[in-house]
Amino acid sequence: MQTRLKKISLFLLCLFLLGGCTSPHFLKLLPSTKRALEANQLFSYQYARMQQMDAAELALYCPDLLNLPDETANKSLLQLSCAQFWLSSSHLTNIELQQATRLYNQSLTHFLQLMLPKQKYRHPALRIVLEPPLDETGLPFENFVLASDFQAIKSHHQQIKGTGLGVSLVAARENTGKGWDKNYPPEGIFRSVTVSLKELKFNKDLQIQLTLQGHMMQEAAELKFSSASYPLLYDAASSYLWLMQQAKLADLELPGLFNAELADNKLGIYSVTPLQKNKQPLLMIHGLNSSPLIWYELTMAVLQDEELKQRYQIWHAFYPSGPPPFYNSMRLRKKLDELHHMLKAEGGSGVLDQMLVVGHSMGGIISKTLVQNTGYLLWDISFTERPEQIGYAQKELDKIQDIFIFKARPYIDKVVFMDTPHGGSESSESVLAKVASWFINLPKNFTLILSNFILKLGPDKVTLPMREYLSGGGPHSVQVLSPRHPLLQGLNKLEYQRPVYSIVGSDGALSCKDEKSCSQISDGVVPFFSAHQAKAVQEIIVPSSHNSYQSPQAIEFLLQVLRQPAGEAKIVGKAIE
Repeated sequence: MQTRLKKISLFLLCLFLLGGCTSPHFLKLLPSTKRALEANQLFSYQYARMQQMDAAELALYCPDLLNLPDETANKSLLQLSCAQFWLSSSHLTNIELQQATRLYNQSLTHFLQLMLPKQKYRHPALRIVLEPPLDETGLPFENFVLASDFQAIKSHHQQIKGTGLGVSLVAARENTGKGWDKNYPPEGIFRSVTVSLKELKFNKDLQIQLTLQGHMMQEAAELKFSSASYPLLYDAASSYLWLMQQAKLADLELPGLFNAELADNKLGIYSVTPLQKNKQPLLMIHGLNSSPLIWYELTMAVLQDEELKQRYQIWHAFYPSGPPPFYNSMRLRKKLDELHHMLKAEGGSGVLDQMLVVGHSMGGIISKTLVQNTGYLLWDISFTERPEQIGYAQKELDKIQDIFIFKARPYIDKVVFMDTPHGGSESSESVLAKVASWFINLPKNFTLILSNFILKLGPDKVTLPMREYLSGGGPHSVQVLSPRHPLLQGLNKLEYQRPVYSIVGSDGALSCKDEKSCSQISDGVVPFFSAHQAKAVQEIIVPSSHNSYQSPQAIEFLLQVLRQPAGEAKIVGKAIE
């Protein structure tokens, strides 16, 4: 009987509220501010009544608010208030928490739609203020957008993943190009923010004031109530989706190959998530005529995984792919060393020394250089005298030595190769590749470094196998990917200092048992025996036309590798037979 009376009371209240709704931004049928304030007075009575309800009464009363007709401010006030009292009353069951969360988030969304893109909303009957967070460097954000207001690039990423209290926003500001901003995408700084209710109060003139609180989400967090705490929504992916919609890197792919000078100043390691001192770095390195945009599927998969988004920070490498991979490797190693050192100097934990690297195609060749010690092997392949014998060219030597002599980085935990031409690719010697090579212009900083060194050293000090590659300003990337290239073959003689995994692409068969059947496998660019790594912890073959970064099987395999504890490298899933 009591429950029935409450429902009748609620129905009559709704008729009153909906009969006098406002202007376009408030109770939309209400003809005057006076009526809006009268509605606020009635709401204040209902608010006081909800304050007196116990947990059992709220559990009966609040779910009915989900089915109220129309979309009005006072409907949302009822929902938000009831959810707030219900969440504060006691620990809720799973079903009750789902209902309370839906009430809470649905009503908050309505108020955010009223106030955004501004951070406040004023009406004689209602005032809404958002207290935004600062970013990780202490700088304020300039713009906010509801995550539900924009669409994912791929339909299977449309739904915001994860559960929790609050509404997901993407906060944005310009990249200053200074300090930590140098390691973020130049398009801007984009962060995941979750909004909760901080306070609802009635002013003397019956105006209702809502104060909303923005929380910058870098890890799981809880919202505290008087009797319990519940998880806040942690939507790590939406800020990356917003970045993807602003990204301009696709415009640099062809210039990076054919006119590297235009893209050379963009070379770097860019974090698409907040730089953190207590999360493992996951570094992704793209290949020839490509950019970090290829990592959309893998990045989204990690950011939408409840376990992995708590564990990893995601870094994307970018480099113009026209210069040879050994030169780009040297520069990216320096950038990576600088970023790692910066975070460690800021008090970074040991997890920064557990970096996982994924490299596609030529990016896989670059990845290899992070886990190999060359000694003098590559140098001796290239020159007839050791560095200590050519002090007369010390100035030029200092700029070039790290291309040929380097050590494994101690902060790398493991590497995954994807479609990587360890043994080169015959397509680099095709007629089409040779024609394309005529149009590749190398950056002056590379050609000058190399030509000045060779001039000072003397052309006769270059070994015979390398003379065709080191003359005339040096080789470009397509030449280095030739199966005949001495340095590429030299890398294959070096031991890995960390565990590696291998993903081989195939446009046909997905398994092979002997040399004959394996020789038939290719992704159209890289044949099986070029991509094959006998010393890998595990190797799988996936359907791919040299684009295994889009393969669902490859993504699932990578997620399994990522879930392994740092320092552990075991077989996951199914290996090739």
